[in-house]
Amino acid sequence: MDLLQAVVQDVPEAPLMSVRDAIRWSEFRLCQDGNAWIVDAPVTSEGAIMAPVDTTCVRALAVYRNGRAMMPGADYGQPAPDVVTIHRQRNADTYTARIAVKPTSDNALPAELRDQYFETLRHGATHRLLLLPQPWRNVEQAAYHETHFTAGINDAYRLSVYGQQQGARVQPRRFI
Repeated sequence: MDLLQAVVQDVPEAPLMSVRDAIRWSEFRLCQDGNAWIVDAPVTSEGAIMAPVDTTCVRALAVYRNGRAMMPGADYGQPAPDVVTIHRQRNADTYTARIAVKPTSDNALPAELRDQYFETLRHGATHRLLLLPQPWRNVEQAAYHETHFTAGINDAYRLSVYGQQQGARVQPRRFI
């Protein structure tokens, strides 16, 4: 099922233009707050992060010098979302960054990310639509969808910070 159709089933009175705007808003929030879209990008010698076309850099998650991770604060700083200031820079080094990006205002998420976060995006768009001052307004249902949307954003953020490991096992301590 298409995301647009799923949201229309949740809020059938809403016009399609409003539904599309709500979906775009939920994609933006998922990327902005949840680091859902992560890419590797080169860093210029001036410190500018070269985000892919049709995306905007949200933040640098890690910066690498010749493939080795640098320490934030000690080796580099980030004064703006798309700029890093590298301390003790050498001309022979190559710099890359792992960055979280979001789509520009006239673009959408890639299909694989839309599929991965389908339910989160659905809850976010439905939450947004149900809070509009329109005849279909329903604050109680909006709160329900907001809870699931926030949980989805938190899951995306957790996966971006701690990696894609699921079901990791921990060895219990031995009782002596």
